[in-house]
Amino acid sequence: MIKVLPNGSLQALCVEAETKGIALSDLESICSEFRVGPETVLNELSLTVAEGYMCGTLGYEFCDGVMNGIVNAILDLGMIGEIPHPAFALYQAFDQGEWSRSSDSPDTDLGEKYTTPTVLEILRNLER
Repeated sequence: MIKVLPNGSLQALCVEAETKGIALSDLESICSEFRVGPETVLNELSLTVAEGYMCGTLGYEFCDGVMNGIVNAILDLGMIGEIPHPAFALYQAFDQGEWSRSSDSPDTDLGEKYTTPTVLEILRNLER
């Protein structure tokens, strides 16, 4: 997937999403500035989070916070058109690391056990 948005804009969006959340209407100015649709912004933002997580520059908690901060925009977009992918799949991947299962020991790294393999698979499938 070719990135359209500059890294600085994506990083600023990550911080905004993690701290206060981003609504679909919040994306209007960046969509206008770069002449892209909101699905492009959400997908690129999600991929930035996933890539940062996989290379260790972004921690699970921050990434999960970003994805939780954009899920309403993802779902709202799905209500008026198609749900953006890989944004939604990556949201679901980070969501899996939020809760322990009965088979997990107390010291289980839930992000590593449940999120990492799914994010890796999503990223590999995009490379094909």
